[in-house]
Amino acid sequence: MLQLPAIYTQPLTEDFKSDGDKLIELVKVAWKSPELPDGLKLDEWQEWLLRHMLERYPDGHPNAGQLRYRQVVVSMGRQNGKSLLAAILGVYGMLMHQRSGASVISLASSIDQARIIYNRVLFVIQSNAFLSKRFKKASESRGIVTADGTGRYDVKPAKEGALQGIPISLCLFDELHLAKKGMWSAAVLGTAQRENGIVIGITTAGDQTSETLLELYKSGQAASAGDAELERFGYFCWEAPQHAKVDDVDALKAANPSIAAGRLSLENVLSDLKTIPEHEARRYRLNQFISGTASSWIPSDTFRKAGDRLQIPQTGGVFAIDISKNWEHATIAYSNQVGEEHHTELVRTFVSPNETHLFNALVELHNKFAPRAIALDDRALPNLGKRLKLAGFPVWQLWTKEISAACSVVYSMLANGEAKHNNDPLLIVQSPRGIAKYSGETWLISRKDSLGEIDALMATVMSLYVSSRAEHAAIGVF
Repeated sequence: MLQLPAIYTQPLTEDFKSDGDKLIELVKVAWKSPELPDGLKLDEWQEWLLRHMLERYPDGHPNAGQLRYRQVVVSMGRQNGKSLLAAILGVYGMLMHQRSGASVISLASSIDQARIIYNRVLFVIQSNAFLSKRFKKASESRGIVTADGTGRYDVKPAKEGALQGIPISLCLFDELHLAKKGMWSAAVLGTAQRENGIVIGITTAGDQTSETLLELYKSGQAASAGDAELERFGYFCWEAPQHAKVDDVDALKAANPSIAAGRLSLENVLSDLKTIPEHEARRYRLNQFISGTASSWIPSDTFRKAGDRLQIPQTGGVFAIDISKNWEHATIAYSNQVGEEHHTELVRTFVSPNETHLFNALVELHNKFAPRAIALDDRALPNLGKRLKLAGFPVWQLWTKEISAACSVVYSMLANGEAKHNNDPLLIVQSPRGIAKYSGETWLISRKDSLGEIDALMATVMSLYVSSRAEHAAIGVF
């Protein structure tokens, strides 16, 4: 089934010419990748997109024969093969300007992310005798260079200064929702001297901090509405209707053309949706923009169902401690594995504590119950972590990225029935206060945006997370 974008720029004519036709034929005979050693059969929507992106002006037009688009933005849900499409376009870029010399650039929020596309292109070239003859140098770190030395493909850091003065024939811009201000414009300016220069961005939706992508969406919507000044701006956006439910099958297909094509399993997607927060589902599955601050970190019904009266083994577990703003309160939570599950409860609360109170309490608990680890947020309690480590205790100090990972993992554990809490009244009160906030690709429970004290909640999250991880790691070296 061909799932068209929810909004897209229309071709100038019904029977338009396109470089996509030759590119599709090249893919059929030459494409290989580590996961597709026997070749690739494109979905109907992928062929449709390649043809529309690479539309040529018709005969009789002042720009007859040129690529219509100089800028293209493609947006869809995750896991639809965006990197594969970009890699196909990378091969196209190396072959398109053979006479004048190709200058293909991969950009992303990090060099490692940009290399995902580059390495796919490299593999295809090295795996095909026809293509490999046309390149005299192709390595993972030094670029891909054409046999005559006139063209090359490089990965560049996503910094505006990195593009200044570089003539670009094709720029592949991944992760537009993370693009820094000025980067897209710098890439566009780099193509100014090329008759068929083009900048292509492939992305998922962002949040209110995604300034570059928000501006590109506005341009794309205007171009799709027929703005004559944006005739050379291509926009192809698969997204769900604004108020659709996250498990609405039609909405999922609207944002994920690979589901409609049968390449991406609808059953698996629906199963996964049960274990991720709604704001994450809307962004990555429905391809909808979300606000930088989302709602409560977990639905109340999901949290309620994970509550039970528990009998938790007292030794060999994980203690975690957290404090409220201004050190007004603190809480110690405890988690341990019980069969295939991890159970948690609150064991100590403090009013107006100081660091020595907390240190002494943790020493007492450690000496009595011999935990696998003591977990804490190193941003909030750095000195306490140091004191515990100097005393020889097994400390797991979580930084921002691991706090973010802990929030996602514990959400999934509670939703999947892999974790249970003891219905402690303080935890029940605090859980709805925890507000999820995005930062780039990740989210965490934000102390700043939460609606009151969340020390019991964060201690619980950390203890469950480390309990689920500690048995697989050497404790005491964090």
